[in-house]
Amino acid sequence: MNTADLVALLKKHPIGFGCGLVSIVCGILLYLRSDNIKTSQAELEASSAQAAKMVSNVRNATGLTEHVTEIQALSKELEGRLMKAGQLAVNLQYFYKLETENEVKLVDVRQVATPRSSKNLYIGVPFNLSVQGPYPNVMNFLNRVQTGRHFCRINTASFTKVGDTADMSLAITLELLGQP
Repeated sequence: MNTADLVALLKKHPIGFGCGLVSIVCGILLYLRSDNIKTSQAELEASSAQAAKMVSNVRNATGLTEHVTEIQALSKELEGRLMKAGQLAVNLQYFYKLETENEVKLVDVRQVATPRSSKNLYIGVPFNLSVQGPYPNVMNFLNRVQTGRHFCRINTASFTKVGDTADMSLAITLELLGQP
């Protein structure tokens, strides 16, 4: 087959040769640009993720000032409910107030020393309490400690009956959320 035969075949089937030539050129271009497809897909996914994040931020931005105001008010309320570990008299006064409100007798109330740790913003201020009184009053006292002004975690609590009387004795080890 010489060039004259090739030219005659090309003239006889010009569309087929044109399509074949375009296919070969496209195959070569696809081969040369195949590494660009992966990088382009990665760029597309990153752009899509960033656009989705922007849409989410715009959607969640409604009412943002109200949320900030609400969080600031809740933060002030939390600060008001914290106990200061260094204010021993004020801390004990809290339990004496509960004593008079619930008509029980505080046999012993002690604030246990807290370890000084500057790393924590909030600490548990530990207390050991011993309370005596009628069972309903002691339970009301315990309920008021749990649901009172300060956040409370009771570590141990034990009830015992006091002698031949109807009174109960309650020994509690608890922590109130506070600041150093």
